[in-house]
Amino acid sequence: MAHTQTAIQTISATQLAKPNFFIVGAPKCGTTSLHEYLQRHPDVYMPFYKEPHFFGSDLIGSRFEQFRGKPDKYLRLFHDAQSEARIGESSPWYLVSENAAQEIKNYNPDAKIIMILRNPVDMMYSMWSQFRYSGNEQIEIFEDALAAEPARKQGQMIRRAAHCVTGLFYRQMATYAPQVERYFDVFGKDNVKVIVFDDFKADTAGVYHDVLNYLEIDSSFTTSFDVVNPNKEVRMEWLQKMILSTGFSLMLLKDRLTYMATTSSFVPYTYRTGAVKGVISAYTKYEKRSPLTPELRQRLATEMAKEIDALGHLLDRDLSHWYQH
Repeated sequence: MAHTQTAIQTISATQLAKPNFFIVGAPKCGTTSLHEYLQRHPDVYMPFYKEPHFFGSDLIGSRFEQFRGKPDKYLRLFHDAQSEARIGESSPWYLVSENAAQEIKNYNPDAKIIMILRNPVDMMYSMWSQFRYSGNEQIEIFEDALAAEPARKQGQMIRRAAHCVTGLFYRQMATYAPQVERYFDVFGKDNVKVIVFDDFKADTAGVYHDVLNYLEIDSSFTTSFDVVNPNKEVRMEWLQKMILSTGFSLMLLKDRLTYMATTSSFVPYTYRTGAVKGVISAYTKYEKRSPLTPELRQRLATEMAKEIDALGHLLDRDLSHWYQH
């Protein structure tokens, strides 16, 4: 469905392609990889812009305000969609939101939901590292960031440039069972696909083809399963600190550039998306994250054991290996 940029700006939201499936999270659990693998399927359209967070009216942070209450802007993300059977988007904070499930259901009652869940200790640590890279987190020691949660719920110890305040409540993000149950209640279990990250990592191709069957599209299609979103560090920390000191969010700049690349009709897709990837690459270096100390890992695993068992019961699966070391 080709449009000029002028036409896109004036067209009614009801005339644009509308998403019919959503990858709702959790963050740092492989959602970016699955987004890109599905993006390559000929029966699927997923925009270059990831994480619009159009839904989730209770999420706190400037990043969640880019599309909120702006349906025309949201649907412009899908303006390149043509005859694909499945149109989707990925917003990993939809899972922790108490409002997003019902908001999505109201928007598209027939939507299918996909989520990926990872050992909560690994997810929290990975999220903290990602936030250090993006400038959302100012505390340089993971254990101290966890200890700051009570103060942060009082609005303290939050950077002025923080773009995702909700995400700074790490334990809240890792409380999966009520989040999953909320989607089961709203959509029914048959319309919610829950993937355990361990399976996704061990047999990426098998899980991918299972997802294709769930979406009722050609499951014979295959692709390469390269690592898409490895751990990142800032290439020039002095530049990051200087920009963040002004209260400006680097993540919002990235979002604006990505949105322009997604919705522009004047420049070929490869060039506009390649330019954004080039900017990100110049700012980024990829390094393995230092492992958690065994003592901290075990303490957090023990703390999360009850929650892990609740999730296992909900999924009818033994997940005790997440806290037994």
